[in-house]
Amino acid sequence: VDGISFQVGRGETLGIVGESGSGKSVTALAIMGLVSSTTAKVEGEIWFQIPESENYSVYSQPVNLLQLSATQKQTYRGGQISMIFQEPMTSLNPVFTIGFQLTEAIMQHEKISPKQAMWKAASLLQEVKLLPSDDELMQQA
Repeated sequence: VDGISFQVGRGETLGIVGESGSGKSVTALAIMGLVSSTTAKVEGEIWFQIPESENYSVYSQPVNLLQLSATQKQTYRGGQISMIFQEPMTSLNPVFTIGFQLTEAIMQHEKISPKQAMWKAASLLQEVKLLPSDDELMQQA
């Protein structure tokens, strides 16, 4: 990939489509800061701006992701910027429960206790109907 440029506005979703080997995954991995410098040369600018409040009325100063350290980039990954890999079924590790993996990810990006993270993970699973609602669980007891 050489000379790629695009802009994604607030509330928009970007889908990158192309033939196998065209650079879709490498482009997304480069944006996320997950490309090894031995694998690819990433240069130029990757500007990212996040809202400072829930109502999206105030925005932070834009930051060039390429100028951040690995630790600084980690603060944006998952919570503010993410990607869906080509094989989403391999995104979870079958050795660990879904709940454990969700809780781990939530705690990585939010400053909450393990118990709060477990409640949030359960709530998310209920939202997508992978776990019965609280009312349904109470009826089963």
